[in-house]
Amino acid sequence: MTPLIQTNWQLFAKEKLGNFNHMESWILEDSSLIGRLTEKYGSIKLELISEKICLHCDQQISSQKISGNLRKIFLKANSNVVYAESFFSEGVISQFNKFRALGNEALGKYLFSHKNINKVETYVATYQLENKEYIARKCIYSLNEELFSVIEVFLFDE
Repeated sequence: MTPLIQTNWQLFAKEKLGNFNHMESWILEDSSLIGRLTEKYGSIKLELISEKICLHCDQQISSQKISGNLRKIFLKANSNVVYAESFFSEGVISQFNKFRALGNEALGKYLFSHKNINKVETYVATYQLENKEYIARKCIYSLNEELFSVIEVFLFDE
């Protein structure tokens, strides 16, 4: 079972965090989550839930459905600590073919080392899983002006 979105995405502002103010440093994290999660939990494993080329609608990228790679994963310690979805349009994939199929590879391996990838905006929303609410961030990145998104739902409350 994966978390379900409960609120609309809102451009990040500290006052939008509400009961999740204590999670601000995770929302603003600008390096590999796996590195920081490893410091917090020890060993982190990536579990691939699904990855496929499909039509996908992401309002922060495009007003219409576009084709691309939608990947869903869990980052796990003793339990699931982050649920993540990434979407790479065909325009992004044509410039960096590795985004066509990442499989069990960590996205951060490429995200933070490619000189033409830049973070554009960060959004926040709440998700629900098993009757508990969690804060999530959606980061919009550009690769030579082609946009893609990475959603991370923090399945812990620090």
